[in-house]
Amino acid sequence: MDISVIIPAYNEEGRIGKVLSSLIDLECINEIIVVNDGSDDGTSEEAKKYPVKVIDIAQNIGKAGAMKKGLIGSKGEWILFLDADLMGLSREHIQAMIDCAKKQDADMVIGLFTKGNLITDISHKIAPFLSGQRLIKRAIIENIDFDETIAYGIEIYLTNYFRKKGYYVKKVFMPNLYHIPKEIKRGFIKGKKEKLKMYCDIIFTVIQLYLIPKWLKKLYKCNI
Repeated sequence: MDISVIIPAYNEEGRIGKVLSSLIDLECINEIIVVNDGSDDGTSEEAKKYPVKVIDIAQNIGKAGAMKKGLIGSKGEWILFLDADLMGLSREHIQAMIDCAKKQDADMVIGLFTKGNLITDISHKIAPFLSGQRLIKRAIIENIDFDETIAYGIEIYLTNYFRKKGYYVKKVFMPNLYHIPKEIKRGFIKGKKEKLKMYCDIIFTVIQLYLIPKWLKKLYKCNI
């Protein structure tokens, strides 16, 4: 498989390197792209210590926008999106997603946390469509005209798009993998604010996808 890895990153100094070190020298990965989404810490500098392509964005544009920037700058026939703050990522996790895509002839493979952290394990069990770990055929995703303003709602949007179009989606479990809570990464107050924004983006996307009538979307030229 010809795979481009795209990692949107915002203030992930001290974590992005751990993710990148797990990806280096994997034969099936032809390029790794880190999209530094307006970070004000050392995320970009840390990423540049590795043999990867770094796209620096001056101002934070949100996860969906960063993913799109990475997609535009990539070449692979398959796109592997990964979060920048993963803890415990291993080559076995990546290989499991690749094997699933090959053996199951899937159009998109979603990686789900298990046996890593109780909170993230539960969130992926309740809402697997929120996972940011996705291996997707380029021929499909490059034709998606998604609204960059949905930010953290991008995973829900992608899941909905694949369901509506009838594409084949599979899930694989990724044991001992988890996120660090935003309250720990950013500090309690700043972390809570960032988490609230994430939830608002998700709710806003859900409303647009499922609650707004099609005629109203057309009237206001909504992209979702």
